This record gives sequence, structure tokens and C-alpha cells, in this order.
Amino acid sequence: MRIAYGNSLPPWVFADTDSGILLDITRASVEPAGYQVVPVYYPYARRVTAYIKHQVDVVTDISPSMVAKEGLEGYLSLLFYHYENFAISLSERNYQFDKIMDLATLNVLSWQGAANTLGGEYVEMVRANPNYVETYNQENQIKMLYLKRVDVIQMDLQIFKYYQGLVSQKAIINTQQSVDMFPLFGQNHCGFLFRSKAARDAFNQHFEALKDSPLHDQIYSKYTPGLQSKKSTADIQ
Repeated sequence: MRIAYGNSLPPWVFADTDSGILLDITRASVEPAGYQVVPVYYPYARRVTAYIKHQVDVVTDISPSMVAKEGLEGYLSLLFYHYENFAISLSERNYQFDKIMDLATLNVLSWQGAANTLGGEYVEMVRANPNYVETYNQENQIKMLYLKRVDVIQMDLQIFKYYQGLVSQKAIINTQQSVDMFPLFGQNHCGFLFRSKAARDAFNQHFEALKDSPLHDQIYSKYTPGLQSKKSTADIQ
């Protein structure tokens, strides 16, 4: 079973080691049904093109709205994970954000392509904020936050947890400072799009068993060290 993944999305996908949350969940959900996972990595936008061109059997990170927008044919799995970007600040700053435009007067460091991806009110905030910057280096977002060189970073919760743990292990920067997390941007619930209904049904069946087992939490814990946050309302599983 050839499955298209984005080529760099820690902790969800590590292309260099064929591992990550999504890879581990995929294997645990299809191998019991007799399928062998063959991961194929693409620049993020190209994974859908590969599916359309029949270069792969399954494509990851697909939402119902994307199926409709792109006119994709196939069988969508359970929406078993989600990305949720947060505005993250050190608790000592005592910020309170209720809407995206509250960020317009602060030094904000986001991930590369965020404005194009999120659109709408987010773009309005970017245009109004002369101190908004995007970076491809998400580990650097963590460093800049804890070194107090920016007021706010914006990133997915699981990606934050991964890089926070990575920076903490290096023991150069104090990452034990409490952070506040503000869910201003909504959740993007995703599943996998299968070309085969039988394969999709097998995936769903075995994932239902997986999510109720200790292995499910172990997969997340393996890639996302613990996080202290007094204001996060996210479901981190």
C-alpha cells in the first residue's frame, strides 16, 4: 500500500526514519489486515497531485472540505487526528487573547506559509503587524519564545510539544517556564483518503481498536514529551 505523506512534519512525519505519529498509527491500523505500508514522501502540496495521478494508493492529511474543493475520488477514513495552531506566549507576560487581531501589536513568529494557509482574519492581522515574521525553522520558534526575543509564536500543538522537548534535551535554554496557549485559529480535522473501499474499511476497523488500547497513547507519548500549560483547552490526544 503506497501512502503519500508530507516530507517534513515532525512529530507527525519523519521521512528520514520512516517514523512519526502518522506512520506508527498507519502501520498499527493496516498491518493487522495484511497490508504492507510503503511510505512515499512529497513536498506537502504535491501529495494530493500524486494521488490524483494514481502514483499512490492513499493520501494523508485530507479533510472533507478538501475532498469537495479538489473533487477527489476515493474513500475517506475516520477523521482521527487534527492540527490546531495556537498563539503561544510565556505566562509571565500575562497576555489574554480573544481574537486573532489581538496579535497585531506584538512581535509574532509563525511558521512559513501560515498567512497563505490560514487566510481571512489572519491575513488582516499580518498586514496590520509590522513585527510579524515567518520562519521555516520551527525549532527556532521555540528558542525565540523562551529567550524572550518574541512575544508570541504560532504553531500546531503537537509540533510545539515535539520541538519543546528537543530544545529541552539540549539543556541550553530553560524550557520549564510556563506558557499560555490560545486556540484562536480553529482545528483542521483530517483523515486518509483511500482508493480502495476495502482498505479504508480495514483501516477504520483496526484504528477503532487501536484508539482504545494503550498503544495509541504510547505512540503520541513517544514523539511528544510532556507540556505544562495553564490555559490550553486542546485535546492533546
